[in-house]
Amino acid sequence: MLVIGFVLGYAAPLIIAVTTMAVTAPSNKYIRGNHVCWLSWDDSKALLAFLIPALMIVAINFIILLVVIYKMLRRRVEKNAAKTGEQHVLVVIARSLAVLTPFFGLTWSLGVGTIIAPKNKEIHFAFSLLNSLQGCFIWVFGTLLDKKVRSETIKSLSSQDKVITG
Repeated sequence: MLVIGFVLGYAAPLIIAVTTMAVTAPSNKYIRGNHVCWLSWDDSKALLAFLIPALMIVAINFIILLVVIYKMLRRRVEKNAAKTGEQHVLVVIARSLAVLTPFFGLTWSLGVGTIIAPKNKEIHFAFSLLNSLQGCFIWVFGTLLDKKVRSETIKSLSSQDKVITG
């Protein structure tokens, strides 16, 4: 799994970026004519090097989300007696979707705004800021605000403290 994660997370994007640069850099068609740091669409279609992988990731994630929700609901209906653990999982999924979807949707709607209004520096700034904070949003809302994760972290830290002081 580590090798697969490394290949998908680092090697594949590196190959895409190097290939895009190799094809478009010699003709100086990598960036837009207004010299902003964004992939060109008009001259080289280099923007596809970003759009195709990004849309594939979104589609795969959406399919996985639907499969997980379907399986959870199916198991719940089959047992007919809902357990509190299963209800908790549905609540966590719903909360995560409700919190994270606006962040990611807002970020990428601003990304579209950078294409539509390339001279608007405020949109570029907001897009860059929100993109750089996506990992932080996931950490805060997906990890720190989860009671189970907090309790396990506290247990782990307190057991390490006992080992160090003991």
